[in-house]
Amino acid sequence: MITQLARKFFSHSLTLSIAIAALLSGCSKPEAVDPPEATPAQYELKDVRYFFQTGDRVDTTTLQLKGQRVQNPGTILATQQVEEGFGGLVKTSRFIFDPTTQFPQELDLSQFEVSVPEHWYGNALFDRSLDTYSFSTIEQQKPYGFDPKGILTVKIPPKSKIDISRQISAYQLTCSFEGILENTTTGQRLSLRGKWKGLLQYANPTTIFRESAL
Repeated sequence: MITQLARKFFSHSLTLSIAIAALLSGCSKPEAVDPPEATPAQYELKDVRYFFQTGDRVDTTTLQLKGQRVQNPGTILATQQVEEGFGGLVKTSRFIFDPTTQFPQELDLSQFEVSVPEHWYGNALFDRSLDTYSFSTIEQQKPYGFDPKGILTVKIPPKSKIDISRQISAYQLTCSFEGILENTTTGQRLSLRGKWKGLLQYANPTTIFRESAL
C-alpha cells in the first residue's frame, strides 16, 4: 500500500515538473534576429552627349610657351641648333550641373568616368577624347598628349643675340550636356543636364625670332 502511494506521488510529481518546464519554455523570449541589410543601390551613367545651345561658345586665347635665347659673341656668322617641344600643355575638364536636377544625395557622381569634347571643327561638331575624365564639378587636368619635338637651326650674326619666343592658340569650350543616370536595381532613370567647360584643343603654334646686338 505504501509502495503504491509512493508510485502515485512520484508519477504526479513528474507530470507536474514536465508541465512547469513546458510553461517556462513557452514564456521564454525568442532570440532577436537582425534584419537583413539593405543592398546599396547601383547606378550607371549612360548616353552622355554634348551639344551647343544659346550661350555656349568657344573662346580663343594665346598661350605663351617657354622661350629661349641664343647668342654669338664672335666675329663671324654662327649656327646653333635649338630643340623645341610642347611639353607642359594640359587639357582641363569641369562639369556644372543644372541646379534643378535632383539626384540621390548619397550618390557621388565623380565616381563615373566619361569622355569629353576634343578637336573642334568650327561648328557644333567635335570629336570625343580617348582619355576619360571624372564626372565632377572640380576642374581636372591631364597632360594634353601633344608633344612633338623638333630641331630649329638658327643662324646668328656676329656680336648678336636672338630671342626665340613661342606661342600657341588655346581653344576653351563651354557647351551643354545631357546624360542618363540609371538605377540598375530598379531600372529607374534620371536625366542629368548642365554645362561642360574645359580646354578643347591647342592649335596654330608660332615661333618668333627677335635679333638684337650684344
